[in-house]
Amino acid sequence: MVEPVNSIAEVCPPPRIRVISLALIRRPSTGGWLAVRGEDARKGEVFYRPAGGGVEFGESSQDAVCREMMEEFGALVQPVRLMGTSENIFTYMGNTGHEIVFLWECRFVDERFYALDEIVSADDDGNRAPAHWIDPDDLAARGIPLYPDGLPELLKKVIEA
Repeated sequence: MVEPVNSIAEVCPPPRIRVISLALIRRPSTGGWLAVRGEDARKGEVFYRPAGGGVEFGESSQDAVCREMMEEFGALVQPVRLMGTSENIFTYMGNTGHEIVFLWECRFVDERFYALDEIVSADDDGNRAPAHWIDPDDLAARGIPLYPDGLPELLKKVIEA
């Protein structure tokens, strides 16, 4: 039996602002930052972004970053401090996105993760993507974006502090 549709919003939900929480994890031995490799096939663009994901209703951004790291990597993290927030309006695969981003400096509880050159993440849909220890300046020199916008400048401030 087909369920009746009560409104057009059920079929075509309106665009919404998504709240996400991302983990900024720095590798002690090299100073590299952990970031997941992404690709926008429509733009022909490869990019990197810190790991993390959506904050659920009633969940703090701190709890969300811990949950997301467990879901994506099977890793416990210890949030150290909130580094900042960012508003990110972007286009991905031809669709406009709008995010409010909480950026958490975190540490792996299991230090063996720091020894891995690549960590494979998996999202809720089973999509897998590699995460690498990146240098924002190296990415910029190669023309590879690091999202969200403004993140490379924030990371430089962390390094200089």
